Amino acid sequence: MNIVIPLAGKDKNFEERGLCKPLVEVGRKSAIQWIYESRPFDYKEAIFILLKEHQERFKLGDRLRSMLGNNLKIVWVEQPTAGAPHSVLIAKNLINNEEELIVDLPDQYLDLHGLMDFLRQNKEFEGIIPTFKSSYWNRGYMTIDKEGFVQKVSEKDKTPISNDSTACISYFKHGKDFVYAAEEMIKKNRRATNGAFLISLVYNELIEKGKKVGTFGDIGVFSFYPSK
Repeated sequence: MNIVIPLAGKDKNFEERGLCKPLVEVGRKSAIQWIYESRPFDYKEAIFILLKEHQERFKLGDRLRSMLGNNLKIVWVEQPTAGAPHSVLIAKNLINNEEELIVDLPDQYLDLHGLMDFLRQNKEFEGIIPTFKSSYWNRGYMTIDKEGFVQKVSEKDKTPISNDSTACISYFKHGKDFVYAAEEMIKKNRRATNGAFLISLVYNELIEKGKKVGTFGDIGVFSFYPSK
């Protein structure tokens, strides 16, 4: 299984204060440490997509290796990308294959107890989205049919399409499915309501091709970086 963690974006709310978002201290730990300790999969051999500027300013790559060891892979990006899907596609040569793929947007501390067993036991799904109940508009939401299959994912709507929110973890049975669907989404210019390309919207391309996408939840969530 490949684990990809895209961290090539910039958040002016932190950087104008001289802070690197993943390294912000929360209760004597960095936010990224809290997050990886909550995951049931291993960050130590993950693929990190990092911005070179963050190494130069904050030594982010060095800090991650000091936490996680030297086996993690780092793909360096010269400039901020147009969004997380673009960042993940920079590692296309590592994930465009039959292997399972998890894309982790490390913004939330999650209770994912049982996730890995669930993935092993539910091989009929080409994609699985961890979910929690919410009503706050500035998140991703999905509609789910009576059989438990996701029918549509939508992001940042002023009126959410349901109360089943997408968490920041996205599972794909095959990495090549993500690559195909992300490239299709970008080619078709399918964006969230706020104009962004987002990982969860990739699932719509798979659903339209008849792929089965399910959910895992209802999970517990704590957001380190509240949505604006």
